[in-house]
Amino acid sequence: MKSYGLDEIQDLVLVGAGPASLATLYEAQRRGLKAIAIDKGPLCSALLQHPTHMRWFSTTDKLELGGFPLLTNEKNPTRREYLQYCRAFARYFDLKVVTYREVHAIIPLDGLFRVEARDLFGRTQVWRSRNVALATGFYDSPRPLDVPGEDLPKVSHRFTEVHYYADHDVMVIGAGSSAAEVALELYRAGTNVSVAMRGDRFYTKYWIEPDIENRIKEGSIACYRNVNVKEIRPDDVVLEDAHGADITVPNDFVLAMTGYEPDTALLELTGANVDRVTKKPWLSQSLETTVPGLYVAGTLCAGCESNLIFVENSREHGLQIIENILRTMPAVSLA
Repeated sequence: MKSYGLDEIQDLVLVGAGPASLATLYEAQRRGLKAIAIDKGPLCSALLQHPTHMRWFSTTDKLELGGFPLLTNEKNPTRREYLQYCRAFARYFDLKVVTYREVHAIIPLDGLFRVEARDLFGRTQVWRSRNVALATGFYDSPRPLDVPGEDLPKVSHRFTEVHYYADHDVMVIGAGSSAAEVALELYRAGTNVSVAMRGDRFYTKYWIEPDIENRIKEGSIACYRNVNVKEIRPDDVVLEDAHGADITVPNDFVLAMTGYEPDTALLELTGANVDRVTKKPWLSQSLETTVPGLYVAGTLCAGCESNLIFVENSREHGLQIIENILRTMPAVSLA
């Protein structure tokens, strides 16, 4: 597999190769910096965690990177169309992206950063860079239920394709947009769906809420409100209601749409300050952490409040980061 930048000091190494990273990499290259991105999977690997037939809520103009046109059949692109766009963007601008290498260490050393990554066979490669930016998103760390049976093969924290579950009994856990949309898609594919939530209402898009509530009202989708998941067993799920009573619901599969948690381990290993409660890194206006030369881009900036940052407002992070790097770097590094 291709590797870039191993033999010379980089001005910037990006960890992660999603849209925010690509926008930053494009801006770095445009401004004459030596820069690469490293991803543990393929280009934009986090987007592969979205449902296969997902259509973006954002319109094409809000998803374009670097002014590069995004051409689609409708104003809201599908996941497939946007992945194709990101590949075309990286090829057109000849962006240097190293794929299938997982960064496991970022070590400040002698005024540089030593970035270590392992390939699919466990072999380590090392890059040296004046600056590093983490743009790892948050889709790799689903928020656990912490209940017995969560590790059973019937349980998944991700939903990609309805066909796996057609004609089966499926419980969806959660009350956000993902839970509501997954429940509706399963119902329309002929699945016997139930939903379990801690509260008493959904927190979803305004046009989704009446749809899901009407399906519940007519009895097409069963809904258990104000409950906690107590245990997941091979043939059923045990819920606990507000009075402490058990409710046993027979089912075949569980989809835990409980959201995701940011993985701040790499940041903390470098000594960067991260709020213990919100998981937000301490950042300057230029998105620099408390470790000079170490930046954050994309949804990782928001910590647990991942709904605050998405492609259309993180695609500008690159400009902030690159302008700060240019202000602080010695002129000799641009030669």
